[in-house]
Amino acid sequence: MRHISDTLLDSAVTQKWGVAMKQTILALAIVALTFEQASAVFVLSDNFDSYANQAAFEAAWPAIGTTAPLSGVLSTTQASSSPNSIYNPGTTTGSQSRNRRAFSETSTLSTSGNLGIGDQLIFSFDMYDSAPAASPARNYVNLQDSTAPSATNQLVAMGFNNNQTGGNSGGQYYMGRILGFSPPTVDPDGGPNEAGTLGSGAFFKLNDFGVGLRSLGWHNLKVILSTDDGLSTDYSFYVDNALAERVSNVGTTASIRSYDNIALGSGLSNASTDVYWDNVQLEYIPAAVPEANAFAAIAMVGLVSLGAVWIRKWKAQPAREN
Repeated sequence: MRHISDTLLDSAVTQKWGVAMKQTILALAIVALTFEQASAVFVLSDNFDSYANQAAFEAAWPAIGTTAPLSGVLSTTQASSSPNSIYNPGTTTGSQSRNRRAFSETSTLSTSGNLGIGDQLIFSFDMYDSAPAASPARNYVNLQDSTAPSATNQLVAMGFNNNQTGGNSGGQYYMGRILGFSPPTVDPDGGPNEAGTLGSGAFFKLNDFGVGLRSLGWHNLKVILSTDDGLSTDYSFYVDNALAERVSNVGTTASIRSYDNIALGSGLSNASTDVYWDNVQLEYIPAAVPEANAFAAIAMVGLVSLGAVWIRKWKAQPAREN
């Protein structure tokens, strides 16, 4: 017959192993979470609040307009994140109020030399919608490759364009554009049929899922670029962090999926509809690859599991003799 001390020993050892198992699993989860967080790279993150004046803003975002006023205006009138934003005034004249911020090609961040399977490129900004009941005016921001993009996927934009009226495509939705992509009249992902002037590179309504109707004030527009085959590009558009539109399998050339500048403002007549921009951000997230410490944590969990099995077998042995 086993002594009471043996039974107590069994219980104590089992409890210790149980605690060790829970601690190890928690450690593994923390390691995995830490790795994911550490892997993100901010290519650009600008809330415009560090600029003391207009000259400082234009030093970082050179004016590219050719008709005065050439630049957007550093403003404190509106701000999504106080105190500053960038103002594009309403105008009926083109080639005004535009700025560009250049950076190293995003392809340099990927081990594959481009946006690879499992990687994500996340482009977002805040936009002040000053006339939500009006027809869409030409106010938008571009993420693009080169200053004169021409190939499919070399440019993606969000905001508004006047190729559609407010009533087209289901109503007053925010809009997006992909260079080289022709929006289909019937969207395979759902939502109202697309209307207005369509064709290659045309703006389309972000209306797949019935979210993101226009309203007065600040709104966040975001697109996540990814690829499931290493060649074509998949786009997920969000309005105020709600999925609004999917566009899948655009193009066939991976080399186009790299970007080196953001153009702020359309530089086109906008039917006298002004707009503000804030919190422009471009983030690269590579596909998750387990690091050495993650493998070590996995191995530790395995050892603890084996220990738990051993304990169960040990407890199942015939009672020890005195």
